[in-house]
Amino acid sequence: MRRIDRYVLRDLVPPFVMAVLIVVVMFQINHFMYLGKNDLTRNVPPQAILKIILLETPNFLSQTLPIAVSLATSLTLSRIARESELTAIRAAGARIMRVVLPTALFGLLVGLGNFYVVNKLAPMASKASQELQTNVGIIASGAQFATDMPLKLKNYTVSLGMVSRTPGDTLELKNIFLTERPEPDQLTFIAAQTGRYERGVWKFRDVTTFTMKYGKNDLLQIKSKEMILNQKVMVGDLFMAPGAKDLGVRELREKIALLKKAGQYTRNLEIEYHIKYATPSMCLIFAIVSPVLAIMYAKHGGFAGVVISMMVVMIYYNAWVVSTEIIGKNPAVDPAWAAWTPNVIFMILGLIGLRRLE
Repeated sequence: MRRIDRYVLRDLVPPFVMAVLIVVVMFQINHFMYLGKNDLTRNVPPQAILKIILLETPNFLSQTLPIAVSLATSLTLSRIARESELTAIRAAGARIMRVVLPTALFGLLVGLGNFYVVNKLAPMASKASQELQTNVGIIASGAQFATDMPLKLKNYTVSLGMVSRTPGDTLELKNIFLTERPEPDQLTFIAAQTGRYERGVWKFRDVTTFTMKYGKNDLLQIKSKEMILNQKVMVGDLFMAPGAKDLGVRELREKIALLKKAGQYTRNLEIEYHIKYATPSMCLIFAIVSPVLAIMYAKHGGFAGVVISMMVVMIYYNAWVVSTEIIGKNPAVDPAWAAWTPNVIFMILGLIGLRRLE
């Protein structure tokens, strides 16, 4: 039986590697066109653009690996079935499930590698890409403040109504609110009309401080012309809040917990959290579904494997978009179900198809 494994895996590897290279290059070219279309390559050194594209490649790779698995397994099993090798294998007493087993194991291994890319490699590369884009000024002209990003200064939780960026990483602020709980039974609100951040120094002007204590009806109010806090932050981080792709599984889970504690909307992030697990598992699912369909339609010719793999990928991604982007928005639907439903459905259909082939 090990000979079957070696034979199938030997045929799997070349189309898999070729598919990975082709699809990744397509993503890279598309990203370069996106940068150029938005005038983000103007006056930027070519080396910086190349580095940005290379740093975005792990994100492309996480999407490419399931597609490559689908293509490689479809082509391999389609050829084996079309050239009657599958018939010979079955005549020797092996079941179709035994022939599909090496493709499933291959998909599992690729899926584990994909999880490492999604959880470790892609977030690190994405953060470096974002930092590089900020440093070369690609996004400086169109940057917008990330209003949904929690900001802590000393013991204060800060909400900034309007932020404008000026040269030299200086920020002009308007409509500023700070909250602090200095004691368990005391809460302090600080409101400032305007402010400025420069080189680690926050200056708030026209400040009003409100202090209230539990069990007391009086509200202490103090006005002052200026309030100063010393705490350095990365200005780029304020304008580019880390997205789900910039965070690993643990970091994303912690961010969700933090936002929930602050009473903010977290459904989209929860869906993204489950997607980080669901995306690598696609490799295993495609490694079962695509070979089954390839065997069923092998008699239609050698190109059937390519058509089947692309069809499986397209149907899956459309189902994934509907589940995560439409159904997942419904508060009655659990975020885990929104992310995992396409995987569950495709796995069930694949196992049913495998059963029918037997």
